[in-house]
Amino acid sequence: MDPGPGRPITRVMPRIAVECLRCGLPREIRGSLAHAMGTGLCPRCGYVGWAYSSALTEPERRALRELPVERRRFDRPVGRLVAVA
Repeated sequence: MDPGPGRPITRVMPRIAVECLRCGLPREIRGSLAHAMGTGLCPRCGYVGWAYSSALTEPERRALRELPVERRRFDRPVGRLVAVA
């Protein structure tokens, strides 16, 4: 339950493992993937793109490493990675 605007959140937020979609840098955040997006750039490569570590398979990680950033696009709402011509 949201405490409302201007009121502090008093519950403990879970730690979640996320990783950069460009270089694979792992990090732990508190909260949700939305919180990771709000943290901005990856400190290693400067890319702004995070995914739950548990949501990526090794073939998906490999595909991300091999596909240039400018050719990446995610279909919505499925969330599958596709190459753009």
